[in-house]
Amino acid sequence: MNLKQIIEYYSREEVQEALLYTAKNRETVGVYRNGSFGTRPNVILYPQDIIAMVKSGVIEFHTSLERWSNPMALKEGNYDDLRIGWDLILDIDCKVFEHAKATARVLCKALKKHGVSGFSVKYTGGKGFHIAIPWEAMPQSVNMKPTEKLYPELARQVGFYLKEFIKNDLSKELLKIHGPEEMAERAEVPLEKVLTDTGINPFAVIEIDPVLISPRHLFRMPYSINRKTFLVSLPIKPSDISEFEKKMAEPERVKVRLKFPSEPEPEEASSLFAEAVDWWSKRKSKEKMKLEREYKIPKKVPFELFPPCIKIISQGLPDGRKRSVLILINFLLSLKWGWNEIEKFIIEWNEKNKPPLRETYIRGQLRWHKNRNRIILPPNCDNEGYYKNFGVCRPDELCAGIRNPVNYCLKKLPKTKRRRK
Repeated sequence: MNLKQIIEYYSREEVQEALLYTAKNRETVGVYRNGSFGTRPNVILYPQDIIAMVKSGVIEFHTSLERWSNPMALKEGNYDDLRIGWDLILDIDCKVFEHAKATARVLCKALKKHGVSGFSVKYTGGKGFHIAIPWEAMPQSVNMKPTEKLYPELARQVGFYLKEFIKNDLSKELLKIHGPEEMAERAEVPLEKVLTDTGINPFAVIEIDPVLISPRHLFRMPYSINRKTFLVSLPIKPSDISEFEKKMAEPERVKVRLKFPSEPEPEEASSLFAEAVDWWSKRKSKEKMKLEREYKIPKKVPFELFPPCIKIISQGLPDGRKRSVLILINFLLSLKWGWNEIEKFIIEWNEKNKPPLRETYIRGQLRWHKNRNRIILPPNCDNEGYYKNFGVCRPDELCAGIRNPVNYCLKKLPKTKRRRK
């Protein structure tokens, strides 16, 4: 599309109304042809705001998961004061579009099983779908804490719970489309990642990563053009997922029919959130018991005992930087580094990145993990979205049989430092 066609699309009154509907109480940012984002914070309040941004070169519009009382006042340190709500958006991404459709169908069924009917579905304009649970569907409080104060931790818990809940059904649904060999071949992953000792691993070919939900996280707006495909990020009915084809999202074909997010029954997702929080609590308790049973971590494990992947990350990266923040913080916490040491390490590491992440993002992640006051292991070595994905998995002779980077350090520790079973 050329600039004239893009302006014509965004000049349509119904498109402008749809964008402004979603943008209410949200931070909304333009994305240029080269992928760079406009200045933050930013909002759109009027149709002329949209046209002015498009004329300046904006092709996409992204908006926040969080809803704010005053988006333009956002700055580091005041997020909790300004946040008045948030939507949970599950991002389905994969190489094979039929796999994305299957995942969207299974997720929709899972939500309905939990009594949630007022969710929204939209095609991203690229490879997958977004499924949204609106703020209005959520309980006002969880464990006697206001739900708006529990972002992003609560959003991640629900996301992980739903992944676990749909795993078996998703495996069956994918097998209706392809056998394991063809599934692996079309997704361009090794067969052994798909076909495991316990059956099909659907998340070897499908990516739904709640870890990437973070403060001030943005997603492509409904009815925004996707700058890579020039298809529209189009809301659709859940019942239309199977029949949906990408050509339906061509700008000249698009008609604005659905609001995104939808208008659900108040607190209809309360049961889902209760189930997710209970599941998460039991899961974390089991992980903590296992960690305490198997290991006695010394006060601090030195850098020289770190595995190759962590040492490579520590040199700075061009890709995978946000995921590496999560890896490094959880890794260092697991090895008993103090918070002052962790903050110093992360800030110095970020200066080596090309380009560095924004300081506000780094400070926000450090603050969130510190306030969480809980130690969680970094992602396992075989997690498809991490080490191998951005090229830092370069094993040495000690890596054989290692499931997690922390285990590497434990193998290197003197035996007197380990607790015998």
